[in-house]
Amino acid sequence: MDNQTGITCSSVDLRIASDLKSGVIEALNPQEHVQILQDAGNVLKVQVTRWNTPIVGYVLKSSIIVPKVNLQIFPLVDLGNNIEIPSVPASVPLATFLTWLNSQSESPWLPADYLDSIKNGQKPSVGALIRQTIADHQADWNAWVSEVTQQARQTTATLDEWLVILAGGRTMWSFRTERLFSQPSDGAAPAWVTRNDVLLWTGHVVFNNKEPKYKLWYQVKFTKLDKEFQGWYKASLLEEFIVPTPDTDLTDPANKAKVFDLSHPLLRLPADPEIDAARKAGLRGAQYININAATGWSKVNHNLCGQFCVAALGGSDVIPFLKLWIASYKNAKDILRNDSGTTILDLESMLDTIKKTYEYFRAEASVIPLTPGYLQKVLDSGRMVLAGTGINTAEGQLKWSYPSRHWVVIEDIIRVANSGWMRLYNPFSDKEEVCPYDMVFDAVSGTVIGLLVTPTHP
Repeated sequence: MDNQTGITCSSVDLRIASDLKSGVIEALNPQEHVQILQDAGNVLKVQVTRWNTPIVGYVLKSSIIVPKVNLQIFPLVDLGNNIEIPSVPASVPLATFLTWLNSQSESPWLPADYLDSIKNGQKPSVGALIRQTIADHQADWNAWVSEVTQQARQTTATLDEWLVILAGGRTMWSFRTERLFSQPSDGAAPAWVTRNDVLLWTGHVVFNNKEPKYKLWYQVKFTKLDKEFQGWYKASLLEEFIVPTPDTDLTDPANKAKVFDLSHPLLRLPADPEIDAARKAGLRGAQYININAATGWSKVNHNLCGQFCVAALGGSDVIPFLKLWIASYKNAKDILRNDSGTTILDLESMLDTIKKTYEYFRAEASVIPLTPGYLQKVLDSGRMVLAGTGINTAEGQLKWSYPSRHWVVIEDIIRVANSGWMRLYNPFSDKEEVCPYDMVFDAVSGTVIGLLVTPTHP
């Protein structure tokens, strides 16, 4: 473990010597970056990099999280073109998997053409490899199946639980402050967990039907201020914590230019000559265009972020889109004439104009928050997120707390820690940009509304 980097999982006492009774020389925050200098048994000698003059001291080993290589249990299937998929999705329920396991059939989770190649003898049996994987981990498999069966959870427990057990746990974070309980129920609670704390889910799960609201509980481990806890946490409040690597770390500004390849746009961006004219005129925003060609009156509008976003989602230039919108929406002319901002109802009218399918969504902090994990599920479904944030109109910088409201299109996310890097279309610059998640959304205490839209790709 020597010469690795790591982060603290919670508040940590940095001590002057390896004896945990020695003096505390500094109190470290959750997710504090450290360099591991030496593994000294149950403690680590670390160097804290936050200050200009680094401080060296000792911390409890369990208080430091280091990046781990993902343990691949089930074999991957190579589909060609550098595409690999798991032979068994982690989301498969145990009952479904057991039914298949006891059959003699080939893996049903493969593409049809790959299955045909197996039947024709062109590819080796994937089903045989999956069954061999179970045999190689038979004792662990039997123990988990027995545990799930005793709780009668075969139809709801997924293979992901077993994979977490084999991997030695999974780092998690809680999107709201809550207690760590001694038992899987609201009762004795030895510790509090905050949003920035990092827990280790062991993979073990209990369903407690006696609880009125939170019935599913995860067994977790947690270290805070030299105290090691093991207890139970409300599963629905947890999301995977993605341990930062040097190439993804949000604290390194240089990573902003590395995490996405913006040379291949995910949307066909508006390219009206009016946009080029706005840039040549030195206007602060590329979206500050003269809409004369669409309306018949010469006027530079400053609140066209919504129109730019919808045009981009539809693969259209702005002026042709405005003409269609004016013809189909009774409020469009007044909005443009008064240079007014647009509401989500106006955005829906724009999407209706170009016959785009969409779904309204609302994220509410601590209830249904717009967490990075939730956002990734939406984006992985093939949709993009048309949502509001804040903008500094003097510089075009996005931040949720800025008072000028602004529509953007979220295209992709790389999750890091309990945050991430987001790739988005910013109509102010008429460009795709990369921003930290926490700059655009306040998932902890904010409410977000928006539309989930299936885009037209270039």
